[in-house]
Amino acid sequence: HTVRRQSIKRGEPRQMPSLPHTAESTVREEHFSSRRKQLEDYLTKILKMPMYRNYHGTMEFIGVSQLSFIHDLGPKGIEGLIMKRSGGHRIPGLNCCGQGRMCYRWSKRWLVVKDSFLLYMKPDSGAIAFVLLVDKEFNIKIGQKETETKYGLQIDNLSRSLILKCNSYRHAQWWRQGIDEFVRKHGKDFLTEHRFGSYAAVQENTLAKWPVLCLQTTYTVFFPPLYFLRLSPEIFMKRPVVEGNRWRLDCILKRKA
Repeated sequence: HTVRRQSIKRGEPRQMPSLPHTAESTVREEHFSSRRKQLEDYLTKILKMPMYRNYHGTMEFIGVSQLSFIHDLGPKGIEGLIMKRSGGHRIPGLNCCGQGRMCYRWSKRWLVVKDSFLLYMKPDSGAIAFVLLVDKEFNIKIGQKETETKYGLQIDNLSRSLILKCNSYRHAQWWRQGIDEFVRKHGKDFLTEHRFGSYAAVQENTLAKWPVLCLQTTYTVFFPPLYFLRLSPEIFMKRPVVEGNRWRLDCILKRKA
């Protein structure tokens, strides 16, 4: 990092900004607004330096990732590092042989909340590991009794129960409230059942009714926008998943082709 700092291009900011050295306990209440402004200016100057702006510690502190501001993925919800428990997939007829903790593994992942789905990525590579869709069974629980985990957070949908471990009960409450408020504000259409039992509302004035798939004809197949296929080509078009991979999008398109 020292070598990179010494090789900064000329014209880029080089000097680290500084914060006032006065202790917070000695600051009068009428000066709080100016202290907030000083902190804003400090962070702004830091973010103008590419080396520090792209540093993983800075991105973690601010709560952003490479997916935060992609317009086609919808509005930005809360993000952050979490500890995820393995398992939780709801596969009919398949259960873990033994409910002990020895069956579980904990992995550090970066959780991203969007309007109609949640996903988590591997922090080191940024690879998307799993996408959990918002549907009519979407629900969030916290507490050791519900999750069998101290400071646990459980997120359910029709296909999975995702168990997360937080640093404290307050941290778990922060995640629960942030996810619940964001999804109910931006993804409320996915929380109820719609026409023909679909999980998505009818979209007017569109050429293709996303994500409706026409399977009754041998000539035409309507499919979702390509940007979503790049995100997750293994999306299930019929839920809950009760027939293996039969209704997975890539399998449907292969079968129709």
